[in-house]
Amino acid sequence: MKKPSGITRSTVVMAISVFLGFGALNAFAQHEEHKHLTTQGESNQEVTLVGEVIDLFCYMKHPADGQGPEHAKCAQTCIRKGLPIGFLADGEVYLIIGKDHESAKDLVVDFAGMQSRLTGTLIEHDGVKAIEIAKIEKAASTSKK
Repeated sequence: MKKPSGITRSTVVMAISVFLGFGALNAFAQHEEHKHLTTQGESNQEVTLVGEVIDLFCYMKHPADGQGPEHAKCAQTCIRKGLPIGFLADGEVYLIIGKDHESAKDLVVDFAGMQSRLTGTLIEHDGVKAIEIAKIEKAASTSKK
């Protein structure tokens, strides 16, 4: 029996793979170039807050001891693992996010458990408050002698 000439199964599979590969590449390129637009009801303003970098896993599981200087080493470990990062200031918890889809962990990990001054863009919608971090530094000491 003679094989029919023309398109073979492997040619079809290769063509589909190439097509899907270009589709994935295009989706990635669009993600890299997309712009974030402010939607109605969303607030974007620059703020500076004084508070503490926290790992949200420990803070949510055991808030009484999931913060403060005694918890700093644990918080640093959790942040380095990539767990969500927060900022606790005046009783409010903010999600910390990096600029341009970058992780904020390298910027904030050394500030876990200490009073810090964080500057960034406040983004709030659907009940979630986040700070897109611009900079962080150790807060000035206010102790009196």
